[in-house]
Amino acid sequence: MFYDYPMIGLYMGRFQPFHKGHLHLIKEALKEVKKLIIVVAVPLRKTEKDPFSAEERKKMVELALKEEGLLNKVVIYTLSDIPSDSEYVGHVRLHVPGFNVVFVGDNSLNQKLFSEAKFTVKTCARYKGINSTDIRQMMRTRKGWEGMVPKSVADYIKKNNLVKKVI
Repeated sequence: MFYDYPMIGLYMGRFQPFHKGHLHLIKEALKEVKKLIIVVAVPLRKTEKDPFSAEERKKMVELALKEEGLLNKVVIYTLSDIPSDSEYVGHVRLHVPGFNVVFVGDNSLNQKLFSEAKFTVKTCARYKGINSTDIRQMMRTRKGWEGMVPKSVADYIKKNNLVKKVI
């Protein structure tokens, strides 16, 4: 007997900050899945690469998806990282409801780990070369970063004076 399971996707990221490349991947994923689970990854230790809190990043994702009319098609979680790559997929599966396809952007480690665990893994090239590292650098110089993130995210960052976390 054949069962037609709905496609439920998983997309994990640091979102430091959430930008138009992340939004593009989400839009592409939503063309293929019924629902998308977005996981805001919480690093083991805070570094210069991780200036924004999990709550701030989750809010950025929510605002951007609301702005695009997509919030009702996703579920957003935060999940702490663990030090063991070999246990990582099990850790995610323990804390996140069922999914059967994983969207990884260009994250080679997640691609490897979820592929080895026999999940369907879909990659996506960088959207217009946008990446969070460059955006944080632009924030430091206060030049041009607003155009790299959705308007709602730029407004949230400015309203809450979050640029100071990057400087």
